[in-house]
Amino acid sequence: MRWICLLALLFLSLPAHAGHSAPKVFLRVHIQTEGSGLPEAQAIRVPIPPNGEPIQIRALAEATERDLIGISQDPGGAVHLQFNHQGQVNISAATAQNEGRILIVMINGVVVYAPIIDEQISTGELVLPRPINPNVLLQLQETARKNVKEEKRT
Repeated sequence: MRWICLLALLFLSLPAHAGHSAPKVFLRVHIQTEGSGLPEAQAIRVPIPPNGEPIQIRALAEATERDLIGISQDPGGAVHLQFNHQGQVNISAATAQNEGRILIVMINGVVVYAPIIDEQISTGELVLPRPINPNVLLQLQETARKNVKEEKRT
């Protein structure tokens, strides 16, 4: 019994991060909605930069980190997000049907980009005009690599 207790104590004292991947990063692409006629669970209010004005967005994201297959940063600092077929179709349809509304890109629950939709995005690529935190960029790149590997397996 004493050995079991010692082994349990040793196991519990190991660092929690040993053998685990980096913390998960959350990426969400949403579309502004008026919210009229929608149940409360289907629309949420978020503050958008620069002044924190609240708008309503559809609770269901058009694309998430699960749809991400590539991310890069160009020399000017802009971040390019490439989405798989499903993400591309969803973003294309949403931007075609919601011209004049706001597209919301959130990373880990923070709005990082909120442009007004002025044309359909059919390429499967979103471009964030400003750099993001380097650690978050690395986490998103790792997520994209994992997604590509998963797609190859299926």
